[in-house]
Amino acid sequence: MAALPAVAQQVPATDQEATTVDEIVVTGSRIPRPNLEQPTPVSTVPREAIDNAGTQNLGDILAQLPALSANATVRGNSDSFGDDGGLNFANLRNLGASRTLTLIDGKRHVGGDAGNAAVDLNAVPAALVDHVEVITGGASAVYGSDAVSGVVNIILKDDYEGGEMTAQYGGAESGAGKAWSVNGVFGKNFLDGRANLTATLFYDHSDQVLASDIKAIKNWGTILNPDDTGPNDGVPNRFIVPNVLTDFLDENGVIFDAGTFEIISAFTRDGRPVPQQPRLGDNSFAFGQFADCETCASLDDYVVLVPKTDRYGANVRGRFDITDNVTAYVDAKYVRSEIKDFFQPSFTFGDYLIEPDNAFITPEIATVVAGRDITFGRFNEDIGVRTNDITRETYRAVAGLKGKFETGLADFDWDLSYNYGETQNTFKGSGNTIPGNYAAAIDAVRAPDGSIQCRVNVPSAQYLGYVAPTGMTNETCVPFNVFGRQNTAAAIDYVSHDSTRTHTITQEVVSGLFNFDTSKFFNLPGGPLAFAGGFEYRKETSENINDAFVKSGLSETAPQPDAYGEFDVTEGFLEFNAPLLADMPFAYRLSIDGAYRYADYSTVGGAEAWKVGGVYAPVRDVTFRGTYSRAVRAPNITEAFLPATAGFFSVTDPCDVTNINQDPNRVANCAAAGVPVGFNSNTNASIDGTSSGNPNLNAEEAKSWTAGVVLQPRWMPGFSFTADYYDIRIDDAIASIGAQSIINNCYDANGGLDAGYCSLFTRGADGNINFVETTYINAAALETTGWDFQVAYTKNLEELALDHPTMFGGIKGRLSASLTANHLTKLNFFEFQDRPDQVNINKGEIGAPEWAFQSRVNYTNGPLTLAWEARFQDEVARFDVTPKAGINPEENTYPAYVRAQFYHDFTVRYAIENVPYARGLEVFGGVKNAFNNTLPYGLSGNGTSSIYDLYGRQFFGGIRARF
Repeated sequence: MAALPAVAQQVPATDQEATTVDEIVVTGSRIPRPNLEQPTPVSTVPREAIDNAGTQNLGDILAQLPALSANATVRGNSDSFGDDGGLNFANLRNLGASRTLTLIDGKRHVGGDAGNAAVDLNAVPAALVDHVEVITGGASAVYGSDAVSGVVNIILKDDYEGGEMTAQYGGAESGAGKAWSVNGVFGKNFLDGRANLTATLFYDHSDQVLASDIKAIKNWGTILNPDDTGPNDGVPNRFIVPNVLTDFLDENGVIFDAGTFEIISAFTRDGRPVPQQPRLGDNSFAFGQFADCETCASLDDYVVLVPKTDRYGANVRGRFDITDNVTAYVDAKYVRSEIKDFFQPSFTFGDYLIEPDNAFITPEIATVVAGRDITFGRFNEDIGVRTNDITRETYRAVAGLKGKFETGLADFDWDLSYNYGETQNTFKGSGNTIPGNYAAAIDAVRAPDGSIQCRVNVPSAQYLGYVAPTGMTNETCVPFNVFGRQNTAAAIDYVSHDSTRTHTITQEVVSGLFNFDTSKFFNLPGGPLAFAGGFEYRKETSENINDAFVKSGLSETAPQPDAYGEFDVTEGFLEFNAPLLADMPFAYRLSIDGAYRYADYSTVGGAEAWKVGGVYAPVRDVTFRGTYSRAVRAPNITEAFLPATAGFFSVTDPCDVTNINQDPNRVANCAAAGVPVGFNSNTNASIDGTSSGNPNLNAEEAKSWTAGVVLQPRWMPGFSFTADYYDIRIDDAIASIGAQSIINNCYDANGGLDAGYCSLFTRGADGNINFVETTYINAAALETTGWDFQVAYTKNLEELALDHPTMFGGIKGRLSASLTANHLTKLNFFEFQDRPDQVNINKGEIGAPEWAFQSRVNYTNGPLTLAWEARFQDEVARFDVTPKAGINPEENTYPAYVRAQFYHDFTVRYAIENVPYARGLEVFGGVKNAFNNTLPYGLSGNGTSSIYDLYGRQFFGGIRARF
């Protein structure tokens, strides 16, 4: 895997500089050595790249690396209808955030979400970071469980002398996405340099961004093509069009015939009936395209792509040299994120009949109803959106001793530390309804005294056979009017409730590390053997305490039990490097590497990981490198211990008339299941279901190998080229069988319905899917292959002027350039590894382009620095590229592809040097996506499409003071 332009850290410009550069170590292993001299590819994101990014969002900065996915960033996790709001994870190779191990200074960090070991990058603000190292491929043998796809090692600022304060502000040209930050780092040496204390303080803010704020997202969707004659006719099934809304739901309510579902009327805010607008085209039963429709609901008004976030905290690092050979150190931090997230308002969609004697039926409404049995669809926006105000607090402290000691055989470096981390998440919700109260409140009648009351409180209005709604609270019922938005605060309070939930995640780690070489007593022809090893004891706990009222079952929110889980693991590892040959003909460098780790888990028992690798440079200019490794990942707490937990799942019905031809087996299997021909599903909303953990899970196993070449020609000082092939295969992968996959596999199976899948969901009396059950199993497999490339070059222009005075005379400064690229050749998911014929191919789909690259050019001349960064994402398909017999997936939607995207960012920095009272100041500014390459129409802006720029052209600027 190639590196970002840390050119000075990797590429020798001259023989003299090479010695200096080799002293700067990028650790792809526990044995320190330069990146280009070790078999494991390592990428480095330098501080300069972080400064020029124009954001304090570390997840977004790292996701621009071609090897990382953006689908686990804040945008990637948005609109999740759960606890993921504001979470920000690293996801290497698109293999899942849980398979990427994130470290801080080579040490573990507590997870950010209940039951999940993945580190929330929002708990590591960019202001604290010095640089980031990304290690690709299986690294469990060196760093432990979870390092299946690789390691993200975040190196924090340390041993700082002086002070620095930075303020920055930015936002899009359109006005969206405003963000600002202020931070300071202060450090001082004491006792003649034997001690140092460095403190970092920070605050940053980002504005809320809704899907409806983005022109390319707002109300874009698909409609059926009326000219489509069927599969494989060369005619698109659907078009992407604007103004796709639902006419069956509105904030003021829509009534429709309870028998035929024919829309009868929409309403104004004050409850007057008005005709519903006609469709221009159909998306599904409940959605269509409209020219203009004030009485239709837009879902994009309620999709939070970026929640409003305020984040602040502090980090304190201290060092004290007890002796010349022993140093005590401490690293403590507190980070608090306050996140304002919300979801769609509570809604009802044909769930309740409106009785003909309803007190809120005016004569005008009665006229349009004309005696029919009616039901209604309504977004209860007068109750309010369903808020999820989240507070995430992270506490972490690391204390340890490190040093070195000499013996007659070897000089040892060692590090012994204790690490405690805790994450506390609090979720405060509002806007959720109480279905029992809601059912009673909308059944409003005229009492004998003429007042409007709930039928449940008026015995004389209770018809023969009347039964009060179940699930009511003990409060006195207050009538609720579903026509328009005319309800009192008392009515809203009666049908809704607030809630509070908490997560507590803890991590304790005791670790010891050592390394030494055999230079005092044994040397191979290439140099001494080098060894590193250590032990680690780790305990993780996760506690999820849910709201008492929700647990009672009276809320529309599915009741979720409290959840607790824990595990501990004891590990030991050993790593070696053997330099077999050096400085010989056709053997400038030849070395082999190996590592082994054994872990004993309280959950899965023993697990082994290992790695072998080698480096061969026949001449100084050319180096070949490669690794082969076995990595493991034990199940996290959620996967192993989650109790049966109710939830909601958004699914589409494979047997719906618009979906039934997407698989050749569906027509026959849907018929065999009793689904009628031409069935129109209204499963366009979330359905109930449960998810549960599995305590019998085993550890995942991954086999990965890399092979590459490094070119550093002596005749071109400052230039390097790396190309590395990677191949990762994960077996016994832990996966939750997705609700949609369960339903699809029931009807898409060869030879008839799959009874196992079909038993996991049910249909209601109306034929629509209404419940699904999911769990975790060791049955999946994942595989990915591809190439990582880097070209890097740095040059002192004064040297160029001296060498070519006629052409470049007088030119000054330093120029550096780099290009980091990824060529994806395979990304396959197998829901069941023993069914390789049922592969889900992802290469070439949104979020997994075949080609991606990032390039940077920096020019520095005295106080002036100019930077240009470019990013490229290849053309990708909007459809499922997995081949299916008899199906041409390109016909599914037009346009079928998202065009290739190219973004350009420019930054200018100027350090003020000779101005009185301004010395030490630096001003900077930049433009991101300078050529205003807008988001392609029809994408969601989150999930896999988080890979694309959301805003168009953006500007940022700021000032930095050093003292």
